Amino acid sequence: MARSLVFAYVLSLITILAVVALGRGLLLGADGPAAFFYRSLLGLFLLPAAVLFIRGGNRSSGSLRKALAYGLSFTTAFLGFGSLIAVIFVLAGSAKPG
Repeated sequence: MARSLVFAYVLSLITILAVVALGRGLLLGADGPAAFFYRSLLGLFLLPAAVLFIRGGNRSSGSLRKALAYGLSFTTAFLGFGSLIAVIFVLAGSAKPG
């Protein structure tokens, strides 16, 4: 398995676990609007994971591994761009979380 693919899996897993822990109130003890902003900031880590999935998919062998890598790259890029848009709107003041 390509090293970048392993890093992408680890980065995605850590990000998703941190978002779930933040949503359950286990990290920072943040209220609703702050938790939304922190979840969006954590979601930005999915953008580099999407790039790593693409690089790992290109370098790996096997059609199943490539299909999984490209599918996960699309999914993580979609979630990462959603987080990016949320952070931009919150910082610009045009959207209020919560």
